[in-house]
Amino acid sequence: MRIGYQGIRGSNSEEAAKLMATRLEFIDVEFVPLVSSKSVIGELKRKKIDYGVVAIKNTLGGTVKETFEVIKNEYLQLVSTEIIQIHHCLFKKRSTDVTSLNNIASHIQALKQTENNRKKLFPACSEQEVEDTAIAAKYLAEGRLSNETGVLCRRNAGEIYNLDLVYENLEDDSNNFTEFRMFKLPDLDYSNREKPNLMDKMMFNVINESGLGYLSKAIMVLAIFFSFYLSSFFHWSNWDTAVFVGGYLSVLFLFLTSEKIRQRVQYKSIIGYWKYYSLSDSQIGKCSEQKFDVPRLVKIEEIDGELSFNGFMCDIENVQLFQSTKVIVSTLGKCKGQLVYWYTNPNELNRGYNLNGIVELNWVTKYPEAKINKMSGYYMGKATKDTGGILYLRITEDEYFAHINNDFL
Repeated sequence: MRIGYQGIRGSNSEEAAKLMATRLEFIDVEFVPLVSSKSVIGELKRKKIDYGVVAIKNTLGGTVKETFEVIKNEYLQLVSTEIIQIHHCLFKKRSTDVTSLNNIASHIQALKQTENNRKKLFPACSEQEVEDTAIAAKYLAEGRLSNETGVLCRRNAGEIYNLDLVYENLEDDSNNFTEFRMFKLPDLDYSNREKPNLMDKMMFNVINESGLGYLSKAIMVLAIFFSFYLSSFFHWSNWDTAVFVGGYLSVLFLFLTSEKIRQRVQYKSIIGYWKYYSLSDSQIGKCSEQKFDVPRLVKIEEIDGELSFNGFMCDIENVQLFQSTKVIVSTLGKCKGQLVYWYTNPNELNRGYNLNGIVELNWVTKYPEAKINKMSGYYMGKATKDTGGILYLRITEDEYFAHINNDFL
């Protein structure tokens, strides 16, 4: 099993990857340093690694823009998260006097998280951004940075490269945590071209959008022939045969055309767990405002013959974000479909703001009997006075519990 991570040996990402692998009880693991988020996701897509670990958000530095620029248009499945406390140590070359330092190099997040303390302790030092904190230590040890440069990194990274420790815990705030996420390629096909399984095919062929499916009609034809066979075997009269065939087929027809049965078969293609992303029209092109830092989930279920949408955010509160008040489905059981739902705050919600509006979702599938894995459309927020695009992606039960059971900053 190969786990790629953002950074090199001695980086915070490596530590996060090891912690997640231990918690998930992975065995025979090879940890692959890939320096950047772009490399991690690229190797994951090329199937050179099985899992990828990237930094997502820091309590002081905010969202990691590099990561979001890479993942914003990718279909990835969340496996796990890890939140670790970040401590930045300042190292120098052993031959360099601390008073001669004129430059400090590290990852942009480390520079942000130590900005105030660095200005107090080293006001004359410039700053230099490099790809990773551990790489800064490596560059200094190899002479790729000037001897008058200090580097910010984890303590073990400085020790790995035989550097001299100047200061520990240089971060501006001790409440300095970074969230890392482990991704893998999704188990679901988001092109909506996934072939339906045998059970879905059979159910669709019993009942479809227009009523009785081909299988139901075949059953009825067979039932007629079987009834006439019984009539000849038991020497029934024509009247007895007619009563038997008519009664049998009436019960079967009433069952198969029951609105409740039809709805259950039709709703099966859409009910389940979903994650969704939305982007306001006013935020197009602003990656950092897409609010991917806290995943948002929706559970779609059938309640008393009606579809119900219940959404929530996977933050510490884990409280419900919205609930649907009405759902209208124009088409299910065909290759193209559309639904509209109205949403509002549930009564118990206490987030300090109001939510209500309307969402329109559309989909196209290759097979009419297959489950829908991707829907996209438009939302109009009445309370928030904004509009924008929205994307729904179905998730597996494993990914649902990965969201529910893990922590997010």
